[in-house]
Amino acid sequence: MTTQTTPYQFFSSKTALKYIIPAGLAFFIIATVIQDYTQTYLQNSAFYISESLLFSSYWLLFLPLLVLLLKFSKEKKSTTVKLSFTLLAILVHLITYPALVWALSKAFYYHTFAYWQTFTFGLSAYFIKTIIIYGFSIPAYILWQHKYRPAIVEEETGKQTHIDYIYISDNANRKTVLETKDILYFSASSPYINVYHLSKKYLYTETLRSLEASLNDRQFVRIHKSHIVNLSKIISIQSRQNGDYDVTLSDGTVLRVSRNYAKNFKLKFAEQYRLTSK
Repeated sequence: MTTQTTPYQFFSSKTALKYIIPAGLAFFIIATVIQDYTQTYLQNSAFYISESLLFSSYWLLFLPLLVLLLKFSKEKKSTTVKLSFTLLAILVHLITYPALVWALSKAFYYHTFAYWQTFTFGLSAYFIKTIIIYGFSIPAYILWQHKYRPAIVEEETGKQTHIDYIYISDNANRKTVLETKDILYFSASSPYINVYHLSKKYLYTETLRSLEASLNDRQFVRIHKSHIVNLSKIISIQSRQNGDYDVTLSDGTVLRVSRNYAKNFKLKFAEQYRLTSK
């Protein structure tokens, strides 16, 4: 029986990325050579594939510059900073391209192409393309990260990045194993955490912050500085008209969603609803 790979599985594979970028560059280089040949054929002039490949080096510059641009944009959250990096990448590309053509032609060709001659050609032939490619690279990368990155992280680690069980110790040092999917919510009760399970309430010796980092963020979400709730246990949401919300859990418990956490909560709740309704 043959297993078919879905588009999601393909694009979420880290290995696939090693082929997508080189394949894209190869496609544009080949397309440029074909375009040059077609133009010379229609104009009844001579076609030199070596020169066509030389001027196609424009596409090769995208590899290092796009990698650097996406790396910097990932580290910087400000839209202004990202725009500045994008404009800088465009400028560097347009300046470096004629220098690359000059260096390659001087080293390997009989004729050396002058810098300013190639710079003028680059502006007329590639200026709009350069702006479009760099301009759309960051939004496309953000979209890819949002849609496929979680699957790649799991593929890279080879294991789950969240816990499915927690171990509770009572006064007699007896261990109780609780499945996180059966927990309604957690609340801070320094120096402990109250664990509200379907069966009863437990005390857990952990901080809410460290526990939050261990939980599945698709299932659990922080709604208040003192509460983390299981999204699958929410049965209703009620706005307080002041930026806060009330959520009702399956056992009838009503918890407040602080306005500081409301935006993230609504995003996670909408995602949970979308996944479970499929």
